[in-house]
Amino acid sequence: MDILSEIINDSRWKGDLLARNSFYKPWGLKFPCEKSAGFHIITQGKCIVRYKSKSIALAKGDILFMARGFTHELASHENQKAMDIKKFREIAEELANNRNPITSFLSVRYEIGDAPMHPFFLELPEIILIRSEEIPTHHPLQTTLVLISQELDRGIGSDILLQKLSDILLYNVIRHWMESNPTDNPGWLSAFKDKKILSALESIHLQPAKPWTIESLAASIGISRATLANRFKETLGSTPMEYLAKLRIEKGKQLLADNSNSLEEVARAVGYSSAFAFSKAYKRIKGISPIEHRDIEWKKAS
Repeated sequence: MDILSEIINDSRWKGDLLARNSFYKPWGLKFPCEKSAGFHIITQGKCIVRYKSKSIALAKGDILFMARGFTHELASHENQKAMDIKKFREIAEELANNRNPITSFLSVRYEIGDAPMHPFFLELPEIILIRSEEIPTHHPLQTTLVLISQELDRGIGSDILLQKLSDILLYNVIRHWMESNPTDNPGWLSAFKDKKILSALESIHLQPAKPWTIESLAASIGISRATLANRFKETLGSTPMEYLAKLRIEKGKQLLADNSNSLEEVARAVGYSSAFAFSKAYKRIKGISPIEHRDIEWKKAS
């Protein structure tokens, strides 16, 4: 799995189809999404989005991705009042008729868990707006939008297909934004541009349990030890070995969530010689023992 896919996959975002409908007269909906990211995809007509005292006009084919959670509103026009999305279904029934809708859109929500967000997501802007005219013909974004528009008019099985297509759209939106907004600032966005740093990250993620040293990692990607250490720290703010230690702990945390894994099994699976060594590293990085941390997570979930 490539690094971007792994970051998104490991974020454990839980996606669900929040809204799919058409409106036939003035409307407004409020989305209380403090703990969720998500999409709004305008498939017909136009509307506006209001958030944090700002207002942006949206039109057919536009994609709006909220990278971090905050309350916002969609409305048919600037002064239209909005009511809570929980009333969406009854509003949709009242407004439905045989005329052409003034607006149709699809909304997908991704629940953001309580765990700290990966630094990559924090480097994205609050919103990513991709205008329809920015999307070239035959671009993966365009293809996905066409498929989504087709599924909106279908019945049986369309909800699950729309969810899967929205997941594909998530990847393509992030990739498109990264390609369109190059940066030289330190961080994950720069790491994706540096082929050597990216190769080092891929090697670490592919084999986190391997007994890596700075020398063996540098040799595997064909640069000197000093060059790797300096470029890695300049880009991501930590040394390769510090990054590896944190990655192992995160992998171990995921394995511990499965009660069938013993502490010793988890330790060896992520590259530690014993449960004691793993617990010591875990407490140094997380400030709490792995078993205590697991118990807290289980209590939250119950």
